[in-house]
Amino acid sequence: MRYAFPTLAIVLGLAAVVPVAGGAAYAGDTPASIDPGFDPGTGQINPGTAPRVPSAAPALPAPPSQQDARAALMMPDPGLTSLGGAPAPAQTTGVAPSDGSAQAANAPAPPPGPIGATMQTMPSKFSQRNDVLDRVPIKAWPLPLSDQQQRQIYQAVMADKSQPAAGADELKPAAALSADQAANGMHPLPANLRGIDGLQKLYFVKGKKKVLLVEPSTRTVVDEITS
Repeated sequence: MRYAFPTLAIVLGLAAVVPVAGGAAYAGDTPASIDPGFDPGTGQINPGTAPRVPSAAPALPAPPSQQDARAALMMPDPGLTSLGGAPAPAQTTGVAPSDGSAQAANAPAPPPGPIGATMQTMPSKFSQRNDVLDRVPIKAWPLPLSDQQQRQIYQAVMADKSQPAAGADELKPAAALSADQAANGMHPLPANLRGIDGLQKLYFVKGKKKVLLVEPSTRTVVDEITS
């Protein structure tokens, strides 16, 4: 009985080897093919080929101008909530509501779209405003400045004695100033502009044809104003 355990171990070892040998016999003498993406010399598995763009990929729409984006952002909110589906035509009956409310009989119908959607959450296919803003990067959203405020900023900066910064006219909202532009072209806004909401912490960079409003801590252009 003292030899039973070594004999059992040998038998189990042969049983484990036999399936492997049998598998090799079925494979034949031809070695298994190697993935063409594998490089035995370097161990690289993925050759890193560039992905192909589908031929039918639609072209991305052009981003809106800063003026169009500002107009969309400042569009007044009518305060209506969508009830879903197509809007029913407004009817004028000339009769006041029976509940005594002050609502006019010819009140505008709610906008179409998902139930409960407001001006802010309306999908772009139902809202021209949101269709414009959806194509503007968040960091490039314009400041809510009126036409009069824009003229005031433009005239005040252009009257400043500082020279236009090199390459300023190529900069766009959300772009970062170069070290040279920040050191030599970035200036505090004139004192008469600091009363405008949103401008208290901003600096300006003057271009030949536009004014760039800049967040000085990050050297990022937050808005542009043209003539």
